[in-house]
Amino acid sequence: MAVDFSSGILGFVLKHWLILGFYFLVILLVFIYRKKFQFQLKFIALCRTKLGLGLMDRIASRHAELVKLFGYVGIGAGFMGMAFIVMVLAQSVFTLLTVPGSPSPITPVLPGVRIPGTPDAFFVPFVQGIIAIFIVAVVHEFAHGVVARAHGVSIKSSGPAIIGPIFAAFVEPDERQLRKKDDVVNYSVFAAGTFSNILLAFVALFMLSAVFVPVGSAFFSPDGVVLRGVEPGSPAAAAGLRQGMPVMAVDGQPVDSLKDNALLGLQFLAPNKTVVFSDGASEFIVVAAQGGDGRGRLGIVMEQAWKNQGTAGFAVFSWVQQLLALVATLSFGIGLANMIPVGPLDGGKMLHLAMTKLRGEKKANRAFVKFSILLLIVILFLLSPIFKAIIKSVAGIF
Repeated sequence: MAVDFSSGILGFVLKHWLILGFYFLVILLVFIYRKKFQFQLKFIALCRTKLGLGLMDRIASRHAELVKLFGYVGIGAGFMGMAFIVMVLAQSVFTLLTVPGSPSPITPVLPGVRIPGTPDAFFVPFVQGIIAIFIVAVVHEFAHGVVARAHGVSIKSSGPAIIGPIFAAFVEPDERQLRKKDDVVNYSVFAAGTFSNILLAFVALFMLSAVFVPVGSAFFSPDGVVLRGVEPGSPAAAAGLRQGMPVMAVDGQPVDSLKDNALLGLQFLAPNKTVVFSDGASEFIVVAAQGGDGRGRLGIVMEQAWKNQGTAGFAVFSWVQQLLALVATLSFGIGLANMIPVGPLDGGKMLHLAMTKLRGEKKANRAFVKFSILLLIVILFLLSPIFKAIIKSVAGIF
């Protein structure tokens, strides 16, 4: 089930009552139990508990050296992730400025909500999205807590959190104790969450490739290729291609698998190259636009279609497979997003600590604030296509 904004307000409510009801219930529960929540900046709600603290202590005490090593390795991964995400943001700004009609390269993660102005590939299913975010958030915060405990830093509390409409979790180490530790300990605690998310993503991908792909042959047989998504305003959309359309042939060559040469060649298209798609009944002529990397861009996302063999357990297998794929995607994406060197994010804490050691506290504070403001402006600019699309869609409801 997905929320869209294409119908009138009554139809919108009737069509998406389950998702709207869920978010309303969350808001109602937070209001009823507001005394158990601590509110920050008006839109962040923290429910302080002792959940998981005992398990953190046991793991940290029994495997202290291994946990510390995990944190130390995470420092390198954290700084590399920080550099990577900054380069991605810079490249995205260039693309948005030079390629007219480019979609936003970043998007909020709102399960069940099809956010206007974002490619269909960015959509997160409702139930699987809630579960995946819970898994990713718990692993992230648990890693912070275990590494902190391995270095003798107390954990005051942990629990669920709500940041606007986004679900999260938190672990609260004793900041005074942490500040007294050396820089390496601080870096390792800050980087532990992102490093654990990256490892979780690889574990999920390994399970998909080593278990679900081989086992999947018992449930499925290939059944052609379909368009998973078509970007609004893209060359593909202009040519009439639509989401869910089967791709039977490309440039006259029959297509049955994503590994077919006709489809593999689309990765290396030159700008202005003409590609002819066929759905078996009609042909669609698409002229590639220039993408941000200089290659041709069609504006489509394709996926392998599979035929259900009718074996019992197909629905459960497919659901779990999709959940694992979502965990891998969100774990990698959310982990890297936490390395954006801004404000209270883990990447911001690491950068601020490094700048303090290099330039002194006063100069570092001034420079860090300016850099954070610059990055926030960049992020808002990258989100601007979404803001415009939301305003247009909401206006359409009324």
